[in-house]
Amino acid sequence: MKTTSKIVIVFFLVLAATVVSAKTARQHLEAFYNGIETMQAGFVQTRFDEKGKPLQTSEGIFALQRPGKFRFEYTKPYRQLYVADGDRIWNYDPDLEQVIVKATDTALGDTPALLLSGRRPLERDFLIKALKRKDSDLEWLELIPKKGERSFKSVRLGFSAKGLRLMEVVDALGQTTRLQFRNVKVNTKIPPELFRFTAPRGVDVIDSQ
Repeated sequence: MKTTSKIVIVFFLVLAATVVSAKTARQHLEAFYNGIETMQAGFVQTRFDEKGKPLQTSEGIFALQRPGKFRFEYTKPYRQLYVADGDRIWNYDPDLEQVIVKATDTALGDTPALLLSGRRPLERDFLIKALKRKDSDLEWLELIPKKGERSFKSVRLGFSAKGLRLMEVVDALGQTTRLQFRNVKVNTKIPPELFRFTAPRGVDVIDSQ
């Protein structure tokens, strides 16, 4: 498979950390809502089955501008692009020569992508608690959806003194997607054209708005 729940993964990238020491994991999480307007970073994504066996590793880059704008691009092993301008989201698959366009609310629904790229308090939709892990020296938080119909079971966030280092998403099938962040840049100016998309000539455009 080229992708697995990538729209859900998009949202989790917006939880990047600020470079401030001596914060608890909860304070890092709150800092996102209080101070982060834009973000850029690279990522490595690894998906595991329910027994912890690695299934797939991907790499890419992303950019975010709150509220509601992001660019999420997979570069290895396959190319895949998601661009959101606040109203619409484009999913471009170069191999299939196809673009799918959806309204943001339709594409993301009540998933965390919509919640975390906006301003809505997390406590409305998630139970947030500290998580102790013997296999890690990071500080961890777990976010559990209050509504049972979500497409994922939980999100685990691992913070060091410099901010968010790891993110793990457990889906409805028990599979885990782990994201490792690198070269994080916060509150830098992002060119507005990065959040626009024009389909290449000859590409099929499927409008599902």
